[in-house]
Amino acid sequence: MAQAAQKGEPVRVPVPWGASGDGFVFFPNGERRWGLHGASGVFIRHVDTDGIETFFLAQRGDNVEGGRSQWALPGGALESGETPVQGALREFREEIEIDIQVDVLGHHAQHVHETWAYTTVVVQVSDRFQPPDELQWENKAAGWFTRQEIAELETYDAFNDALEYLFGIIDSENP
Repeated sequence: MAQAAQKGEPVRVPVPWGASGDGFVFFPNGERRWGLHGASGVFIRHVDTDGIETFFLAQRGDNVEGGRSQWALPGGALESGETPVQGALREFREEIEIDIQVDVLGHHAQHVHETWAYTTVVVQVSDRFQPPDELQWENKAAGWFTRQEIAELETYDAFNDALEYLFGIIDSENP
């Protein structure tokens, strides 16, 4: 670990439980991120028959690393060999416990280091599913919101920073 840090390389520290991607990566700039192989989340869009656009968000639980009680995306660590799309949809199934059919519109990657990124996968669903009444420990609430409503929520900083890019992907697909 000391040699990696001296060379300016990230140090990966797996946790003794969980999947192959569970663990922290420590970067030379002092930052720490969850996900040995990076991480991803899913930004879900739905447009109803009246043309009203809504997005699915989850409110982070009180026991998660960073952003407690803030609104963000279901997501988490990528497993070994998993693509960001696969990881984002797997994390959604794990956290929200709903299987969804999606059309992928694009993605946006936020890099902390050239070897690690958080990738937000932007998707569209034809079925506006009902959020579950009970959620896993990682989230304490979930729901559908318009762009205006999202602007009024207390959102996780990294998600808020990416919103311009995420809406740009959607707007370029649907001029």
